[in-house]
Amino acid sequence: MWGSCTRRLNRRGGPFWWLLAAAALSASGCTDPFLTHRKTLETLHAEGRFDEAAALMDSPDGRALYGDKNRLLLWLDRGSVALAQHDPARTITELEKAEDFMEVRREPTAGDEIAKWLLNDTAAPYYGEPYEEQYVNVLKLLAQLEQGNLDGGATVEARRMAGKADVLRDRYLRSVNEADKKGEDLIAGFSPPSLGQRYANPDGEFVESTLGVFLTAVTFMMTGDPGGQSVAARRLMTDIDAQRGLIGPVRAGDFASLSDLRPGRVNTLIVALSGRGPTKEPVRFGPIPIYTYTVYFELPELRGGSAEAARARVLIDDGATATQELAFIEDMRSVATENHRRQLPLIYTRAFIRSSLKAAAVAVGTEAARKGAGSHDARTAIELAGIIGGLLFVSQTERADLRCWTFLPGQAHVGLLDLPPGEHTVKVEYLSDSGGLLYTSPATAITVSPDRRLSTVVEHFWR
Repeated sequence: MWGSCTRRLNRRGGPFWWLLAAAALSASGCTDPFLTHRKTLETLHAEGRFDEAAALMDSPDGRALYGDKNRLLLWLDRGSVALAQHDPARTITELEKAEDFMEVRREPTAGDEIAKWLLNDTAAPYYGEPYEEQYVNVLKLLAQLEQGNLDGGATVEARRMAGKADVLRDRYLRSVNEADKKGEDLIAGFSPPSLGQRYANPDGEFVESTLGVFLTAVTFMMTGDPGGQSVAARRLMTDIDAQRGLIGPVRAGDFASLSDLRPGRVNTLIVALSGRGPTKEPVRFGPIPIYTYTVYFELPELRGGSAEAARARVLIDDGATATQELAFIEDMRSVATENHRRQLPLIYTRAFIRSSLKAAAVAVGTEAARKGAGSHDARTAIELAGIIGGLLFVSQTERADLRCWTFLPGQAHVGLLDLPPGEHTVKVEYLSDSGGLLYTSPATAITVSPDRRLSTVVEHFWR
């Protein structure tokens, strides 16, 4: 039946109709093995099966699925899985590759831009988003601390984080201005406000990771930089106040003394990660009549995730040495979602312009084919086919880019302790809001040195 339909269209409209049919057929075809692989990873994360996820990504078949187009996702997820496996060296290796890739590709190539403007955002390699670029530094900083690399390791990550928000803001504003100019050049009557006030970020501001700022202050404290510690501690208090409602129920009082804390008073850092970050889902816009054609496009929105643990506490030597409630420091789900939302004006603008240009091209092709037809009935049939085929073409090629970091944690609790030198075991208990025990981490052995060096324990609970 497909063959007979395309033969009739070819007789009436020539190659123009073949373009529509081929694009629609290719976009609506079979199941993508890469998407199936990614869904499997989501399931493994939801069940806490980090070893199986690592084996799947490390297998030749698993790695081959990523290729050059999606290799950033492999590095992001393999790095965060390694952190959950208490393998900070692998975490640093993988996330270093991810950060280097994102820094080099902050300005996409001409070919990538053409692919994005002609087809959709999934046609180009994945370069990451601001929230992912921020959390790369946060998780690398955690891994450096867990491995005991403070000078030249954690300090480097802490300094990188200090300027990351400014870099992200400037890049975003430049990209939005370029997209708006392209719209004004290509679409009559193009007006950025008409694209929807819901997606507005005029100042290019992004929410800062309070976990990252806290770790920065601790790093500077333990490396003998009281000035850097004080700046980071004050910035943390400012962020907690300014970002209230976006970072979760963080209590400023839990961190009020961080500026004055001295390294001789603490020697152990506990970070309890829990839950899962959000994933992307398509939000559809249209069909929207514009002049003589119809616009349709999709946007990727971050949604969902998991964060069952309302509280966390640490037990040292099964509570014989110390038991301490950990302080909530960040809802990473909320911060990621908000930072992605602030990136949407750029994605929205590009999708609107691209869909408009596709629809206009279909309208022009339909009109040309209609004028070449002989009878009134043939012209009517071509016009109807153009409307239906054009909408099918646009709707099948305008797909939201749903690629994202799958193994990003959902939230974090932290604590600083002063333990006696020697061997200790550390367990973290994750509790519900009512105090019910949800999960207890396996015991982790640490050695607290007499010279007051920092020992860091990072635990995970995936629900």
